[in-house]
Amino acid sequence: MKKILVIHTWGMGDLILATPMLKSLAKSGYIVDLAVFGSFAKIILKNNDFIKQIYELNSLFNLLKFFGKYDYLVSTAGTNPIKIKLLGKMLGVKRIFTLKQERNIHRIDMNLKIVKSLLKIVDKEPYIYINDCKKYIKKGEKNIGFAVGSGAKQKFKRWDREKYKELIGRIEGNKLVFLGKDESDLEEFFKNLDVTIVKENLEDVIGIISNLNLLVGNDNGLMHIGYATKINTVTIFGMTNEKETGGYRKNNENVFLNLECRPCFDPSTDKLKCNTYECLKNLESENVWKVCQKYL
Repeated sequence: MKKILVIHTWGMGDLILATPMLKSLAKSGYIVDLAVFGSFAKIILKNNDFIKQIYELNSLFNLLKFFGKYDYLVSTAGTNPIKIKLLGKMLGVKRIFTLKQERNIHRIDMNLKIVKSLLKIVDKEPYIYINDCKKYIKKGEKNIGFAVGSGAKQKFKRWDREKYKELIGRIEGNKLVFLGKDESDLEEFFKNLDVTIVKENLEDVIGIISNLNLLVGNDNGLMHIGYATKINTVTIFGMTNEKETGGYRKNNENVFLNLECRPCFDPSTDKLKCNTYECLKNLESENVWKVCQKYL
């Protein structure tokens, strides 16, 4: 059997969108190993039956010790193809599979397109490990989650917290605000509202989200957990492209302004083409509230 090393240089949400490709490669008869930056992969992919080995990296150069071990090198969508081709030569692989992210093509489809010539079986359903954590969930009430952050490196994707405050004030039920380790600035604001702050480990957060009636938030990894666990979601998009990273089920709603300048975020360079953020600044809480009402 041919051995494949898949390189993933992005975050948790993009990894979830890459799982259909990983599953399809394994079902097509390949031995698949995965190399990622960060510790989230072993939690997201816990108990999976399609990845043999997961390597947690600090640098791509950590992979040089695997010279000659793999037949093929594959990158997930959004990874810089030039870097992957160079790495493939350094690893001595026979073939390299990588493509630049194409505009308006969803990441699930883009990942599958990268390895299209290798696939005998295609499985488009994302994978995520879900435990049975129901902490903070209240029976008999609507449980509403808010994913108000966007990580330390992509704060530009955050919708204004004052508008979240307006939205939260209009919603009745058990309201949970999910925050990460690098979002203490948001905690100071939201702890004064009628909400419960949730700062649990990732595995339990996945379980909690899977029990929500609705998850509302920015384009971030927690929203991708919501998509994968099949709950109702409303995602607020600004400069990123909802056609590429938005939800993929009928109950995954996207809210955004139809501006000529958006989307302006380039995933291949991780850069924006503007610094005014009008696409988020001018998106009012009323716009989001109208969509949320469908699920309340």
